[in-house]
Amino acid sequence: MGYIHFFDDWQLMSYQNLQRKMGKPKYIPEATLEDSLTEGTWNFPLVTRLPENGKYVGLYGAACDIPAGSKHVSGFKPRTQVLCYAESNDGINWVKPDLRDKAAFDGHVYATNQVFGLEKIIDGGPVYFDSYDPDPSRRFKYLINITPGLHMAGQRGLVTSQDGIHWELSNVFNHLPATDTPSSVFYNPEAGVYVLNSRFVGGDRRVFFRETKDWKNFTEPYLVMHPDPEDPPLVGIYGMPVVRYENIFVGLLWLIYCDPGTNALPNGVIECYLSYSYDGRNFNRAFHKPFIAKNELGEHGGGCIYTSSMLIDENNTIRFYSGGSKAEHFQNQTLTDAALMLHTMRLDGFVYFSTHSGKGSLITRPFFITGDDLRINVRTPWGGVRARILDEKGKSLPGFGYEDCASMTGDQLFWTPRWKGGTFGSAKSSKRRQLEIEIVTGEIYGIRGDFEIPKSLWNT
Repeated sequence: MGYIHFFDDWQLMSYQNLQRKMGKPKYIPEATLEDSLTEGTWNFPLVTRLPENGKYVGLYGAACDIPAGSKHVSGFKPRTQVLCYAESNDGINWVKPDLRDKAAFDGHVYATNQVFGLEKIIDGGPVYFDSYDPDPSRRFKYLINITPGLHMAGQRGLVTSQDGIHWELSNVFNHLPATDTPSSVFYNPEAGVYVLNSRFVGGDRRVFFRETKDWKNFTEPYLVMHPDPEDPPLVGIYGMPVVRYENIFVGLLWLIYCDPGTNALPNGVIECYLSYSYDGRNFNRAFHKPFIAKNELGEHGGGCIYTSSMLIDENNTIRFYSGGSKAEHFQNQTLTDAALMLHTMRLDGFVYFSTHSGKGSLITRPFFITGDDLRINVRTPWGGVRARILDEKGKSLPGFGYEDCASMTGDQLFWTPRWKGGTFGSAKSSKRRQLEIEIVTGEIYGIRGDFEIPKSLWNT
């Protein structure tokens, strides 16, 4: 299955009178799940929809007071993280069930919906829902740091679960030093590896990856994302959860903007930006402006917003779930402002093309047609859109020109062009084809179908 997105121009030959724009996810306040257990600093949620029953499961971290007598480090109140569970039929109205008779773990019970904790100080997450692991008992993965105190003299651990309620500490990696949160996992099917996504050392606010195929042998960490020349001083990359989307990887990039008046570890506002990758290893920044910005002061997410989870719901809408705090990062540890938040966005709506005025058009890179499926995500409420197929010389293919295509006016996630010459698969050939789309007063979000784009224009 081919997929053409518009994060960049790599899959295009040209476009005319179109502007690239970044999508703006919509905040859904009625889906906010508050938790007064602790401040929002470590609240990195996962929300997933279980394939067997459609139930939404939310797993989020809560940072709880450790026993009295522990020393403060760098002026911060020491905490330990526990994992809490919530569920919902629609991902909007949440229930925090009492799980004290079901969940068993080696640690103090801080909340009735707590499902994991250790006596030792831990932190980690967000949790990863793994659809690739053949062992169903390991489909939830929670990468943690296990430390004897609020410092980095510890090691990594992996906690796994089948249902999000019953967890076990399945691995302790003594040779992998702890850093600090966030510490997440994702699977890269392009390389056939699991990726440990975290920092190199504690306080190093950049993104590093380690890879493993067997959870025994790991690569050395390598740098993936670093502030660039357009970023001001004291901007750090606090984290970057990665989600597979069609044939690309989307990075939910957290930038922290810090107070230049401090000489200690600087803290401040955190917002979510966009990055993307074709191979899961080399990432590009999409725009230098927030993708999911903080809310108004005084609201959840008004200080920091940690967008850590993304899914496509039953209505083909993209959902982003975030941990939100009212205060800036570590600004007020006595403020009980932890919350799980929801933003929604149109399918493929990360980056799209919009007509500047009147009619615009684009031409894709050459591809080989492999089947009959072609679907275009397009919105043109009072204009129109039509498409044509070009031959190997860039000329309109007989029977598949603009004049042969029925124009569509409206809003469709999966518009399938029809030509007098037949369906998309009717133009299949050993020779390369291209698709040209003409749109009047509208927006194009993505193209998917049975085609394969060669990596090189020399490939015939």
